[in-house]
Amino acid sequence: MASHVIAAALFVLVFSPLRRGVSAFCTPKSYSPSLTTTVKRIVALKKSDSSTTDSDELIENGIRYLGSGPDAIVRPGVVLVAPKHEYDHFLMKSAVFVYAIGLDDNQDMVIRGIVTDSRRIQVQFQNVVYSIFNLTTYYILCKGVIIDHPTAFTVGEMSPNVMGSISNNLLFRGGNSGGDTAMMLHSAGGPHGPIQSGDMIGNSGIYEGGIVSAMEAVDSGLIDASHCKFFFNYMQFRELELDDMFASLEDGDAWASLEVPSELVLDSDLERGEMWSKLHNAVKRFRISP
Repeated sequence: MASHVIAAALFVLVFSPLRRGVSAFCTPKSYSPSLTTTVKRIVALKKSDSSTTDSDELIENGIRYLGSGPDAIVRPGVVLVAPKHEYDHFLMKSAVFVYAIGLDDNQDMVIRGIVTDSRRIQVQFQNVVYSIFNLTTYYILCKGVIIDHPTAFTVGEMSPNVMGSISNNLLFRGGNSGGDTAMMLHSAGGPHGPIQSGDMIGNSGIYEGGIVSAMEAVDSGLIDASHCKFFFNYMQFRELELDDMFASLEDGDAWASLEVPSELVLDSDLERGEMWSKLHNAVKRFRISP
């Protein structure tokens, strides 16, 4: 009982608008949803047979295998799937969506890019691609969120600045780093999308940010709230940590990299480790296929 009280207090503190003077999501006063902002929380939704079938079909036909162990390709937009022998508290039985790879210059600025080899990295900033050869004063970082670690809270319960229908979306625990940060991933961005956000993350069909336009788009019926997913905190790996993770091999099982449909990453109807189980089984099928 005490652990639940502590957890609730932690989340309230993290999302309080009084912390550092800001909240995780800051909503301008101009926001006025076209539908009611008082939406009762749906306590439980039973997964339908059709949704399960759709998920299984996406896993069967929509996944691209990018290798496992030291040969795996790690880039923005992929999902990293843990092996069975991973015993880290957050990473065991986890599927981690990589949303950024870049450089930390001691100001916590990570730029999306692709590591091409140990001495050369390409990073993209403000639509310009730079090639950097001297990395002696920088650290290569990889940031991702665990996609199947749901909390007991909705994002509206944790942040009063998130309003309208989208406030009923479940909040997921993305990792153990970030302190007081929260983020939204969605599949409704791009030049013609209703949510104003940055560039697509890799080839994933997923975008980050745009909470105000997301609230408006959902409440006006332009998109369904299921196109958006909220995360509290994230996982962060340095290059050597990734090397150690992918070097670990036991009974033929190792960390693997996959490209998966955006619907699987943004699925909010998941139990702890549920997507990991499905993707890990898919990895095993890829390994044994000719």
